[in-house]
Amino acid sequence: MKINRLVLASTSPYRKALLERVGIYVETASPTADEDKIDAETPSLLALARSEGKGLSLTGQPEATLALAADQVMEFEGRSYGKAFDRTTAFQQLMAMQGKAHKLHSAYSLVLYNPEAGAPRLLRSRLVTACMTMRSLTAGEIEAYLDTDEWKGCAGSYQFEHRGLHLFGEVDGDLDTIVGLPLRPLLQDFRDLGLNLLTHPRGPWSLLEV
Repeated sequence: MKINRLVLASTSPYRKALLERVGIYVETASPTADEDKIDAETPSLLALARSEGKGLSLTGQPEATLALAADQVMEFEGRSYGKAFDRTTAFQQLMAMQGKAHKLHSAYSLVLYNPEAGAPRLLRSRLVTACMTMRSLTAGEIEAYLDTDEWKGCAGSYQFEHRGLHLFGEVDGDLDTIVGLPLRPLLQDFRDLGLNLLTHPRGPWSLLEV
């Protein structure tokens, strides 16, 4: 079937910027899923469940559309952590993690919307994990980082791709996964579905039978 629209089911400027960096131009739409009500047995499964929930929650797609949704969950000492909503919580998170390792689980889902077929259909879901080790930090260093305001709205209370790099020692994972959208597997999934975004960055595309 022909696909003319690729939609990012997210209002995250970081993920949109990642896609545009590699020449993928998308429309954006706000998912209606309430991610706070989505639960799972482990932090990694939670990231997958949230990405699928977001991808399946778009409404009013007027034509055949492929939606991309993503989610990221931080895991520290076996627990899931979301975004810190105030500076005190962010300080406590960073102080607890300093000198220790944690994981960033980045998941994405691809969902087909076809008005002729009714309900949306999940085509692909994938999870990629980065392992992050913070160096030992002083309270003064953490306060100095919090002064940058980069921690706001970010899982783990840091932006690794900016001044958050100062916080880290060892890292096992690529930058795209850390930011929240693993691009290499995503591009492979697009190609497997018949979307070559190098030769046809803006479509149309012929979606393969799945």
